[in-house]
Amino acid sequence: MNRTRLIVSAAAVFSAFFQFSAIAAEPVKVDPVKIQVATDRQDALYKCGEKVTFQGTVTKNDKPLTAGKATVRVSNDGMKTISTREIDLAQNNPFKVEGAMAVPGFLQCEVKLDKDQGCAGAGFDPEKIQPAANLPEDFNKFWNDGMQELDKIPPDVKLEPLPKFSTPQFDCFKISFANIDNARIYGFLSVPKDKKGPFPALVNVAAAGPAYYSPDTNWVKNGVIVLLMNVHQYDPPTDAVEIKKIYNELNKPLLYCHQGAPDRDKYYFKKSILGINRAINWLAERPDVDKEHFVIFGSSQGGAFTLIMSGLNKNIKAASANVPALCDHAGYKLDRNPGWPGLVTNNDPEKLKMSGYFDTVNFARNITCPIIVSVGFIDRTCSPSSVYAAYNTIQSPKMIFNEPAMGHDHSKRFIAYRDEWLKGKLGLTKETPPVKK
Repeated sequence: MNRTRLIVSAAAVFSAFFQFSAIAAEPVKVDPVKIQVATDRQDALYKCGEKVTFQGTVTKNDKPLTAGKATVRVSNDGMKTISTREIDLAQNNPFKVEGAMAVPGFLQCEVKLDKDQGCAGAGFDPEKIQPAANLPEDFNKFWNDGMQELDKIPPDVKLEPLPKFSTPQFDCFKISFANIDNARIYGFLSVPKDKKGPFPALVNVAAAGPAYYSPDTNWVKNGVIVLLMNVHQYDPPTDAVEIKKIYNELNKPLLYCHQGAPDRDKYYFKKSILGINRAINWLAERPDVDKEHFVIFGSSQGGAFTLIMSGLNKNIKAASANVPALCDHAGYKLDRNPGWPGLVTNNDPEKLKMSGYFDTVNFARNITCPIIVSVGFIDRTCSPSSVYAAYNTIQSPKMIFNEPAMGHDHSKRFIAYRDEWLKGKLGLTKETPPVKK
């Protein structure tokens, strides 16, 4: 029987050092407890009404534990508890847990023993998952009005050379643009100089956190103009310690991803979306850019902005989104786990109303370029139900990479495909076969 396994353990390594005649003894290693949870299908995919069997095993020193009691929780995508039970490992190890879903979604089985845990996820007709909320009637108008408002403000592009990152092959810059509300949006630009243009262009938006503090020095070597953009309004120092200090101040007393809610005009990401869209337009207008080979990729928050920009900006010709955030904010209404940042977790009517304007589900409806997406079946940050809610609204050629044993992470399989796929879309190599619609 093929099974998908996830091992989640709290590593405990104890080293004892005894000094005698200046000779240190070898460290003493203690094997950690390992909790394995597996579905009875390798792809972990089921039809609604079918039964999934999760098998769990708790081991130590590679042998099943014969003492202790493990807690098993079966939930709707990690949110609403469907059932819980206690397993006496002296009587039942390995053990089986069965479950099913009557509606499209994801079932998760989590096993805990003290501080150790393991988890597996099963998808039930995920391609039929629908968004939990409808498209706001004035969604497109809201964003068109915002772009027109920004167009009235001169871009005031500022390029700061970064010689410590530049080489004979390419030049690097810090870049910023004027934004609404007297703000600015910041990023980094890398431009080839040892090759003749026009150059293909790649855009990447930072994942959640302090943001980028240095330019790309990888893709640019292949003759690609690279624009790395941050969502924040602060000028990023090119130093990890300094940018972390600024970031920590930004999040006092409230995390940036919740600031300004429930006012849609004051919500943090409005300026981010408009500013990054302006930056993409500026890049596309450069005479040294090949407009037919213009792509975007990102992960988590950056994956969200991949979906947002692909739906908002028609300069994008191909896109890749890894475990995208900001999906299906209203998922809680259907007992599903909304994607990061958990903007709406209860029936707050004002937040719920605002969330629709910043839900990647709704931007995804407007995507026309080819796109690839990845999803982790046990992702508690950007839940699989939220990712599928957005993915299923995309009408352009698309493909999704299901990763049954993955949480909020990257899979080697997806990264390998993404890099080759993007090279083809950038015109650097022969294109890989078209993705399925």
